[in-house]
Amino acid sequence: MFNYSVATKFYLLEIQKKQVEKVQKMIEDEEIRCLRKEMVPKAQLMPFFDRPFFPQRSNRPLTIPREPSFRTVNSKCWSCISENELYYFHLAHAWNPIK
Repeated sequence: MFNYSVATKFYLLEIQKKQVEKVQKMIEDEEIRCLRKEMVPKAQLMPFFDRPFFPQRSNRPLTIPREPSFRTVNSKCWSCISENELYYFHLAHAWNPIK
C-alpha cells in the first residue's frame, strides 16, 4: 500500500511538472510571437561605389611547399596504417591483457 501511495505521488508530481512546463512554453512562444510582431526591419547601408578598389599586395610571406609524410603513424588515424603494420600491431598486442 505504501509503495502504491508513493508511486501515485510521484506520478502526480510528474504530471504537474509537465503541465507547468507546457504553460511556460506557451507563455514563451507568445512572448516571442509578440516580439517578432514589434520588430522593425532595418535596411543595410549601401556600399560606396564612388571610390575605386585598388588591391594591395600582402605583407605575409609566401607558403613554402613541402613533401607530405605518409609514413608517420598516428595513433588516432587507423586509415593511415598499412596492412603489414596493422597485422604486426595486432600480433604484438593480441595476447596482452587489458588493464
